[in-house]
Amino acid sequence: MRLQLYPAALLATATTVLAAPSNRTCKLTPHDASWPSVSEWNGLNATIGGTLLQTTPAASSCYTGNPFGASTNCTDVTDHWSYAAYHASWPESIDYSIFTNHSCLPPGVDGYTKERGCSIGAHPVYIVNATSEKQISTAMHWANERDVRIVIKGTGHDMSGRSTGAYALSIWTHNLNHFAHDARWPVPGTNKTIDVAILGAGNTWGSAYTAVHAINRTLVGGEDATVGLGGLIQNGGHGLLSSTHGLASDSLYQVTIITPDGRRLVANDVQNTDLFWAVRGAGGGQFGVVTEFVIATHPVPESVVTGGLTFSAAAAGTSSNANVNASWAALVETARLIPDIMDAGLTGTIMATTESGPSDGVSGIINLTGFNMTIASMNATVAELSTRLRTASGAHGDLTIALQSPSSKPYWASTKPAPLASRSCGAGSMISSRLLGRRELLDIPPPKLTSYLERILTPATQGSSSMALFGLQGGRGTASTPEERRGSTHPAWRRAYAHLMTYGAPVNATADAESALRTGADWYEEHIESVWREWTGADGGSYANEGNVFSGTWKRDFYGPAQNYERLLGVKGEVDPLGSLFVWGGVGSDSWEYGLRDGLLCRV
Repeated sequence: MRLQLYPAALLATATTVLAAPSNRTCKLTPHDASWPSVSEWNGLNATIGGTLLQTTPAASSCYTGNPFGASTNCTDVTDHWSYAAYHASWPESIDYSIFTNHSCLPPGVDGYTKERGCSIGAHPVYIVNATSEKQISTAMHWANERDVRIVIKGTGHDMSGRSTGAYALSIWTHNLNHFAHDARWPVPGTNKTIDVAILGAGNTWGSAYTAVHAINRTLVGGEDATVGLGGLIQNGGHGLLSSTHGLASDSLYQVTIITPDGRRLVANDVQNTDLFWAVRGAGGGQFGVVTEFVIATHPVPESVVTGGLTFSAAAAGTSSNANVNASWAALVETARLIPDIMDAGLTGTIMATTESGPSDGVSGIINLTGFNMTIASMNATVAELSTRLRTASGAHGDLTIALQSPSSKPYWASTKPAPLASRSCGAGSMISSRLLGRRELLDIPPPKLTSYLERILTPATQGSSSMALFGLQGGRGTASTPEERRGSTHPAWRRAYAHLMTYGAPVNATADAESALRTGADWYEEHIESVWREWTGADGGSYANEGNVFSGTWKRDFYGPAQNYERLLGVKGEVDPLGSLFVWGGVGSDSWEYGLRDGLLCRV
């Protein structure tokens, strides 16, 4: 296939792109005289076996004349726009279009306005549909030498736009989906062997679980089958078995990685050790393209038993204020019980919602999961929990509690891929989170805990709903991980029980994307980040995959103590001195400024 350069009108972002001011050093754009010519791009394409794609937005078929010549059907694109599996299969697409400047959306979806039309915008310009490490190495070296930005996409399933970028060359690892099993893999630097799965970066957790199911083993990984391995593992990664076996990165024993200058490196406990430490927790898209993971497998639980309950303020009446207080007392008691629940071997989630703000009370949905336990035992646990909540709230008012009947199913039924089960994608996504240990959950006075929970559950606009979600993914599993397996994950994981996420920043999907993100970030800074800092102190941590990359303290939030960040910065400088890889909230990202409006990535 012969490539051509699209007309400037199709390359433009939301505003006219001008040359960078002379006092700024920016990554190249097609508007620069030194941008590689079409013949140079064609030369690269020939060198990597014709795997270079010009970006063709899937929704181009929805616009008059199909400006990019997409082979997709507009109705099909529109019908499946909210499904992660489809964004993963489209070479250019990611789950949240706000990070592509809402460029080329199908009519009718969140974020669409007729005036925007269809352009590449903040999508990459070219994509390497990689089938081999050699292709990746060649393309990255080529782009790095020419000062062209590089981005990495596995599935595009991320909440902070790391898988895309304006005027970039994208490395798409979709086809690197190989799998092998080695029951006696030699651990580097030891005389031990372990049972491992060897997985290409193009696998999703759905395909990975399916592969290890056949050998009656399992992995610590994500609960959504459409999520890719790379971004989750490299940020630590939590899942169903984290409270038992630790984080996904704790089970990682080796990676193969292609650095921006094209080097192929194997990193493990005895070679390229600093890089191996960095890719176990600091985050994907920052140090290179990981093409292969060697991950320890684990025994399969015989069964998964689930149970739980819901609670809310009793129907309003003469004592409605008391009932509201009772609901908050129940949520506080639930939070305080998390360490004991998890120490007893349970995991799960706790969702807290308000319909129109804290003054109307809070509702809770408690879902608990236990491995290899009986239904009778889960029944007893849920009944005891119900009693504790009634006792804690009884002095305040009435509480409505509904118990969920426990059920048991084979473990593999809980990880069976169901890629279209969740319609999780949308125009914008902003989120903030904190890791909470016994100190934050149990060792502070209940009135103070009530205040923190009420504040993070106060919606952006009066009368609107709000939600917070406790993920019970820490506890004994993360705390007992040996020091040498912990990598660069935030130290807060090692004392955490719960990962608490909050949503609800005001993000106007139809507004200018850059302004909308800034508005949301400012709201989080004032209303949520201030609460986290007060609640968890200087050593509080966040999980970057589900954290606020615009936080004013992102270095501390994601990377922990200053010495951790400085070490990561050293690794970044060694493997990517030209800054070809940039992600918001990433190591060294404060040395760059990226604008969604003009698409320019410039050194500060």
